Amino acid sequence: MKIEFYEPPMCCPTGICGPSVDEKLVKLVENIDTLKKKYTGLEIERYMMTQQPSKFKENDSVYKLVKEQGKDVLPIATFNGEVIKTGGYPTLDEMEKIIQKS
Repeated sequence: MKIEFYEPPMCCPTGICGPSVDEKLVKLVENIDTLKKKYTGLEIERYMMTQQPSKFKENDSVYKLVKEQGKDVLPIATFNGEVIKTGGYPTLDEMEKIIQKS
């Protein structure tokens, strides 16, 4: 099981640095920690467009979305390679429902 986040350029890998921290990113980091503790064997990766551009090309669906819609479609979340959400981060509840279905 693997959740991947394809993210827009940010100031640092987590996005929770600098003078104005985005609360959505703080919540995402908390949710990732919760999921990693609860689901052993779950992999979670975050890719930033400016730092890992090749990862965006490796997933055909992600590449097509970004190519057609531009950076506005970001962030994109995938589960086992399938797009589960675009334009925002899934909630903890959304991610757990998807994990439990697999």
